[in-house]
Amino acid sequence: MIGGKVSRDALSDRAYEMLRAQIIDHRLAPGQRLTMERLSALLDVSHTPIREALNRLVTERLVSVEPYKGFRVTDLLDENELRQLFDARSVIEQGALRTAVDHLDDETVDELRQIVEKLDGVAGAPELDIQAFNELDAQFHRATVAAGGNIFLLDAFDDLKVHVQVARHYQGRSVGEAREAQAEHHAIFAALITRDGPALLREAAAHVENVFRRLQQPEEAQQ
Repeated sequence: MIGGKVSRDALSDRAYEMLRAQIIDHRLAPGQRLTMERLSALLDVSHTPIREALNRLVTERLVSVEPYKGFRVTDLLDENELRQLFDARSVIEQGALRTAVDHLDDETVDELRQIVEKLDGVAGAPELDIQAFNELDAQFHRATVAAGGNIFLLDAFDDLKVHVQVARHYQGRSVGEAREAQAEHHAIFAALITRDGPALLREAAAHVENVFRRLQQPEEAQQ
């Protein structure tokens, strides 16, 4: 019984990770219908783990479910929805960062420094590894929110799933855009470790606006 559950959970996790990756990099296109039969054949997994994986993806707003129609890949956020997402992100981050300078410890500084160094490596490469950059970007921002010491703001940040949605919009973007974002990460990190509260809030707000602005530009404008 226990062995069966572990096996099913492992299959569900595998299906979830594979479907999530394919949605983020658009191999499963926005709006595409998702049938159990097709996904089961594609992933070589039975219907039950597929259904469990899809339900997890519904909570991340990567998949939607409609009565009598089933599952489909959620459409990309439109400009208004993206604006609302970034506004919510800004409220959460600004709230957390207001107390971050007072709660900052050496362990957090070391964690952020390591993330920044890894981001430097990704952004400094000739071609952008979008998945690696987005994952590290998410780690950086979550760590800055966690530095504020407010678990409710951290939960709100996690629930927002902002980086999951933004990752879908980043597909096809250039290394130049990543380098701009990384320069902004350095400015946020510098303000945090020098405990300059006003500069920290200013740099974080500017970064959110700049990411939103860059995502509104045509991809060729980022080359």
